[in-house]
Order: sequence, then structure tokens, then C-alpha cells
Amino acid sequence: MARKSVAVRSTIEGEKPHTDGRRERSRASRRAIIRAMMDLIVEGDIDPSAARVAERAGVGLRSVFRHFDEKESLYREMDAILTEAYEPKLREPYKSSDWREQLGELVERRAKFYEEIAPFRVSTSIQRFRSPTLMESYRRLLKAEHKALYAILPNRVRNDEQRTRAILLSTSFDSWRLFRQDEELSKRKTIEAIKQLLQDILDQIDD
Repeated sequence: MARKSVAVRSTIEGEKPHTDGRRERSRASRRAIIRAMMDLIVEGDIDPSAARVAERAGVGLRSVFRHFDEKESLYREMDAILTEAYEPKLREPYKSSDWREQLGELVERRAKFYEEIAPFRVSTSIQRFRSPTLMESYRRLLKAEHKALYAILPNRVRNDEQRTRAILLSTSFDSWRLFRQDEELSKRKTIEAIKQLLQDILDQIDD
């Protein structure tokens, strides 16, 4: 579970080499720093020091500070990478036109997303209280997840605030983390548990 996804690696390495050798070396150093920071987070260091980042990236400490004069700029860069890597997948059209089946698709889609994004999500949840950039990113992500869910639910369900909140909780990262990480369920068992929780809520809705 704790490994950086292909989507993230591709996004970091996606830029074509610059024709100017000096600029390309600088850009390569910047990519190495970002890659090191994200690797350390995936490995469990939720707040890597500049020294650890420099050591992992194979660059001098001064290079880290030269490219990113403060951690907020590193966080902004990582947020941009994660958004570019995952947002298109989360916006893909659903296969079904039935809203209940779309909720099932959403559970499957988010489970895969949460599986890959978990280390960064946990890091953000903890570090956001001392980082304006991470707090903004956290709130933006929650808003996007709410919007995606509300786009599926029919008006009569959305108008039921308590039930909508229950659906929101059942499809949230916190529910996924509880089953997947705290309860140590497999990926499939986690999805099954979330779908059962969701089904119990939906069974109370009259068509």
C-alpha cells in the first residue's frame, strides 16, 4: 500500500528536457527534491526535514533551500502534482445511469484513489493545522468530494440532510482508513464493508 503510484511518478517526470543545459540541471534537481519528499511521506515520514530530503534527493541542503525557500512552496508543488495525477480519473463518467449503481462505482473509484493517496492524505490531515497551503488543499479536496457525491444523489435524497451526511461519511476517506488501515481489512473486504454500510443507508430510502 505504501508506494508511490505510477500516475504520480509519470506526473513528476512528465516534462520534456529543457534545451538549456543549466536550466535542465536545475529542473532535474527540483524534480529530485519533490520526488524525495513524496517518497519519504509514502514511507511513513509525514513531515520530512530538509536534511532528510536533501540526503534522499542526493543534493546539498543549500539546493533544497534554493529551490524551495520554505515548506509551503514544497506543499504547493506536491498538491499540484497530486491534482494533475488523479483529478482526471476522478472526473471520468460513470458507466451506469442509475444513481444507486453510480454510488457503487464511486465507492470502487474512491477506494482505488484512497489506496494510492493515503500517505499524503494522512500527512495533510496532521500538518494542515500549521500550514495554510495544506489547510486550503484539505478543504478543497473535501469540497470536491462533497460535490461529486451530491452530483449523483437525486434531490429528494439531498434534501434529507441527515441521510446525506450518513452517505457522505460512508464514502469518506475516514471510513476507508478505519476499515483498511485500523481494522487491516483487505482492499476487497474494505470495499465490501463500505458498500454494505452504504446499502444499509439506501435501504431506508423509498424509491
